[in-house]
Amino acid sequence: MSNDHQKFTGINLHGSDQHGTGTWKSLCGESNEDIINVFYEVIGSTPTDIELGNARWLLGASLWYGEAIKCPTLDDYATWLQKDCAPEVLPEPGNGLRHDWRKATASWLYPGDETYWIASHRLCSWLPDQIERYLRLPEIASTTHVLVCANTGHRSSTFEEPFNALSPMHPYKVRDVLEQIIADDKAPIVFCMSQEFFYQELQGNHSVLLDHLKATAEMVADLCHFLIPFRELGDVYGGNFLQERNDIFLAMRKGAPKLPLAEHERSLEQIPVQDFMGVGGTIISGLQTGFGTSSSAACAFLKSNADRMNGYAESGHILEDHVNAVFEHSLPKVYDGQSWKPTRTYNEAKRFGQELLRCGAAFDLCVGAKL
Repeated sequence: MSNDHQKFTGINLHGSDQHGTGTWKSLCGESNEDIINVFYEVIGSTPTDIELGNARWLLGASLWYGEAIKCPTLDDYATWLQKDCAPEVLPEPGNGLRHDWRKATASWLYPGDETYWIASHRLCSWLPDQIERYLRLPEIASTTHVLVCANTGHRSSTFEEPFNALSPMHPYKVRDVLEQIIADDKAPIVFCMSQEFFYQELQGNHSVLLDHLKATAEMVADLCHFLIPFRELGDVYGGNFLQERNDIFLAMRKGAPKLPLAEHERSLEQIPVQDFMGVGGTIISGLQTGFGTSSSAACAFLKSNADRMNGYAESGHILEDHVNAVFEHSLPKVYDGQSWKPTRTYNEAKRFGQELLRCGAAFDLCVGAKL
């Protein structure tokens, strides 16, 4: 057997224990410099002894055991490394906070799949791979923002799962979820808590609520675009509790001095200006038009809220910057027997959302409609 193959092996055979004798240096030399250089260029690190041995086998030592040479040249070895051993080149993480929240698109109520419907109130309980699958859904992948609820209770009708953001170790989990969303090039919008959490975990205690809101706002302020206290605030504190409602936004402002604060209300209920008295900064009316409301009636409702709030601002009654947006206008069919009706398909909801944008809504968080 010719020893020509040795010039590819990086082995200088010189004894019977080396499976033969040889008196010349291989191409790689005893120091294996050529192998090391190729390995470093492709992989970015110095090969271990085991990796050097594998390289010698590929480059010709296999012949001593009756096997063909896998890599006749160092170029072939480099190609083999690139194919089988080079580290995976991951895409650069995105920065979802780069998006303009005043042009936000989010699909909060779609798709109508039990696994992912209203995922906002389950995301903090999910593992990263399930969050990744959610972010890859077509309805979500096409949006710029994702809603996340930091504190949740139990609500079987919407599959809500209990989670307390301020429990030991949970703040790290919440921030991990928000950072994963941001790395996917989407910006989080945070519900501070669900109604269920307020009643089940905080026992409806207003003082404890304010402390929890402030602490939650402070915890997430650098990782989201704006904050919402609850869905449908009027279900927790109705119109006879104006001071308590104002307390909520003042507490959130203490925790997040610079973030916009949004209020989400019940169907066709306008936002009381008193809620934002003394709050400062940017405030957002997150309106719900009702699932059975016509587009013309929904547009009239949006315009009425905007005109009223803008009038207060122009008169100096409030100093806040006000943005008029729509958070809910349509609902998918999720399961038989659901109480919310009527429903719209995803495409029907997109068209309805576009009508509301044409009527002056700044953005749509229900289905992520855009013009």
